[in-house]
Amino acid sequence: MNNYPFASMRDCFDMSAYFVVGPQDCKGRPVTDVVDDALRGGATFIQLRAKNADAKDITEMARDIAQVIKNSGKSDSVAFVIDDRVDVVWQARDKGIKVDGVHIGQTDMEPQEARALLGEDAIVGLSAETESLVKLINELPSGCIDYIGAGPLHVSTTKPEASVGGNDGSGHTLDEEQINAICAASEFPVVVGGGVHADDMEMLARSKAAGWFVVSAIAGADDPEAATREMVTRWKAVRGDAKHGYAPRVK
Repeated sequence: MNNYPFASMRDCFDMSAYFVVGPQDCKGRPVTDVVDDALRGGATFIQLRAKNADAKDITEMARDIAQVIKNSGKSDSVAFVIDDRVDVVWQARDKGIKVDGVHIGQTDMEPQEARALLGEDAIVGLSAETESLVKLINELPSGCIDYIGAGPLHVSTTKPEASVGGNDGSGHTLDEEQINAICAASEFPVVVGGGVHADDMEMLARSKAAGWFVVSAIAGADDPEAATREMVTRWKAVRGDAKHGYAPRVK
């Protein structure tokens, strides 16, 4: 991206405290206020998910969130991605907005196409739910994606349809053994979410997960800063400041 003035975060992002948020999640509060609170509480990675907004509105939201990250002094340490909308990520980066990449699901644009459009500097994350699916993801070309988002840990109020193994009643949620199996099968760092709350931190920190992602536990909290800080503190009580590794890259 010739107009993109920021350094790539592909080899330095931190998924230990990954906050997913959109205007639908914030109880009528501005998204920027909630993101600001989460950053003060210790969030290390931000994803904007605005499923029903158009490209123009998502781009403007991205500009505002990028400014909040900058104002917090964390432009070099907190990665910012947009859910699903590779077109909006391309547009934002072309406009010089600090959007570090995209997170896509299994039914969104193919990861190879997302990488081709966004170039080698962008982060590309991909959702996966089962060990067998991870093994298929590992067959993607080297350097295509950077991390995997796995879930749900619990049945999620924001994505109640998501359950490991299918949506026909046979699905189930993840436990520590399953998380470790997914992480062991993956060549990529794995962040785990889906209904995550503070009481899950100890188990997740004991597991091989690179971190946790949340929506409602922060965005829906009366005090998003305090909610974030509690989860970060409880994670670090077990994991400390240890950081995950990174995906293989084509040099």
